[in-house]
Amino acid sequence: MPKLSIDKILFSPFINRIGLNLGEILSPRYGNWVVKLITNRIARRINNEQVKAVIKNQWIVSGKQLSGKELDDRVWQVYYSSAKSLYDYFHCLRKEDRIRELIQFDDNLQYFLRRVKSEKERTLGLVLHMGAFDLSGYAIALQGARPLVLSYPNPNPGYQWHNDLRKKAGLSVEPLSMESFQLATKYLRQGGTVITGVDRPWPGGQYQPMFFGHPSAIPVTTIQMAIRTETPVMLLACIRQADENYILHASDLIEMTKHSDRDVELVMNMERVLSFAEKFIYSAPEQWAMFYPVWPQTLIENP
Repeated sequence: MPKLSIDKILFSPFINRIGLNLGEILSPRYGNWVVKLITNRIARRINNEQVKAVIKNQWIVSGKQLSGKELDDRVWQVYYSSAKSLYDYFHCLRKEDRIRELIQFDDNLQYFLRRVKSEKERTLGLVLHMGAFDLSGYAIALQGARPLVLSYPNPNPGYQWHNDLRKKAGLSVEPLSMESFQLATKYLRQGGTVITGVDRPWPGGQYQPMFFGHPSAIPVTTIQMAIRTETPVMLLACIRQADENYILHASDLIEMTKHSDRDVELVMNMERVLSFAEKFIYSAPEQWAMFYPVWPQTLIENP
């Protein structure tokens, strides 16, 4: 039997079409059975590079405390959470009432929505890859908010398929590039809102902001945009609750702090944002769906 990887599940157009059709018709009971089947197929492949990244990421998040069976169980939970969120995504994608019921907003998120819909209070929304982060974009669009979404650069066919779905839901989506970066900068200066991811690493960068007490490969590009346009930031995290519904959280408004040294300014403000990210991830570490090494230097360490 061929090996599976989370990339093939998330980013293969063929598998996504199958998943969308199955997800729509499978009840939560049978959907959960499929979720566990997928999780068991992937999470135990400890020699897989992606699984290794999850192991090391979760080890760092735990303060290097998890090991052995506890760490194995945490990795299983990460893949289960990701697959469960993917099922919820497919199951609810064409059910607007169900999306409204499934994803609730906290008070800060309500404030974020008011800023978006005003089209006068520029805001940079930075999204953590937690819970139903993709479905949360649809929930925002259903509220009549129309932010500009910057997605991962140079999307492969599967990722582009996801972007096409987002556009059908009414979201304005542009893969990150020099052109879209300039478009987003202009959009912010005109009072608009831009949403993009914050926690996907970009190895080999010039800066290594501290995250969970260690130098990370988190890029500072988003903070550069916020500083350039004098735009405050709000961190967004969609977290599954015990009742299987989700709450879309937002941080307090984070104003950028100025510094005469540009390098210090970038790293300092990125670390301020990441301090909010740490709190959200600490609250539900098993829901942090990050399958790339955020701390590449830890790959040579053994948990």
